[in-house]
Amino acid sequence: GGQNQFHSMPYRFALMVAQIAALAAEKPPMSTFIVGGWQPVAPSEVTKMMAPMFQDYLNEAVGKQYDPPMNFVFQPMDMDLSSSSRVRIMQDKLHMLYGVPGHIACKAAEFSWVPFATPRVIIGTSTAGCDALVIFSLLNNTAIRKIEDLKCKKLGCGYLYSGTTYLHGNQQMLEHGLHIFRDMAQVRFYGPDYESLHQAVMRGDLDGGFATSSWITKTHLRDMDAFRIHDRQDAAMFEDEVYPSPVSRLTPTYGVIISSKISWQLKAKILDALEALNASHPAMKLMKFAGWRSSVNFEISYKAAELAGVAYKTGDGKIMCRDPYNRMDIWMSIKCPSDHYKVDYNETLLQCARAGVPCPAGVVCFCKPCVMKPQNIFLWEVVVALCGALYGVGLFYLLLRP
Repeated sequence: GGQNQFHSMPYRFALMVAQIAALAAEKPPMSTFIVGGWQPVAPSEVTKMMAPMFQDYLNEAVGKQYDPPMNFVFQPMDMDLSSSSRVRIMQDKLHMLYGVPGHIACKAAEFSWVPFATPRVIIGTSTAGCDALVIFSLLNNTAIRKIEDLKCKKLGCGYLYSGTTYLHGNQQMLEHGLHIFRDMAQVRFYGPDYESLHQAVMRGDLDGGFATSSWITKTHLRDMDAFRIHDRQDAAMFEDEVYPSPVSRLTPTYGVIISSKISWQLKAKILDALEALNASHPAMKLMKFAGWRSSVNFEISYKAAELAGVAYKTGDGKIMCRDPYNRMDIWMSIKCPSDHYKVDYNETLLQCARAGVPCPAGVVCFCKPCVMKPQNIFLWEVVVALCGALYGVGLFYLLLRP
């Protein structure tokens, strides 16, 4: 018995070595893992910003755990129709997607993907686990002191799926009784060109706009002294910590969703790799991230997308997401109040010119596409009115008879 026990020690050691060798030689679950991502910059810049993390780093930290190594490839996504994440998902050519909360919340609902990871972002000299909407106008524009004063003014929005530059801004305006497609003189969509939106407000070409707090602090921190931030909160709280700059509303930040087809083992490896990063890593510096965590809930961004008509249900109850690429997509998403109707798409092309409100080149503009419905006059109302009129005439005639 003692001899067997003695021989069991090297056996166990050999077994452990074999297990480690088997783990080291683990075959990859797929040869290529494709990660898509969106940022409000040109596609080439998106790759420069994001490939070091989602391609180079993941190849080192996760890909090399397999034999042969699994290849992580980053691709800019949803910059135009040719890079549609919907098409890539349907073709099984996309496995993980990074983007704005409205977009990933809608795509997760449409394709049953899983919210996966959320970055902790650097805001000035601090960090936060969320982002924030800023509804702003210029401080020296004394005609606009509160959100309601934006009625009949020109408003700038960003990307159709952005929580901060559109969805939650639209939601907040509705809470103040303003429907932007009914009440604004003009609504402009700048898409991912947040810089042009910002500059249009700064020079007075727009009366107000929706902005992303983290983007402003990265690019135009000094300009915030010139802003009037509407519904301003100076110490907004998220998960027991104070957000480091003034906001109109806290929102989820960018995040990552992942295909439900990916095994939990691979998901765990990727999440462990992301959570191992800190602000000192070169890839994190490019993105201005302080760290990663498992995903927060994007449900409020989905609700905002649904409210805006960007997410909708088909007749059979299937969730769908509007495409964010052109004017027609935005027009299709517009939901007018119940007592208004949406004017024909071709008519919207002429509205701004007729109103004398020009639209800058490369920007999508709408000038009150929600129009009051004409009052319905029913036949019975006409008959009653005629009978009343005839009765009045007859009575008058009888009174005048000698």
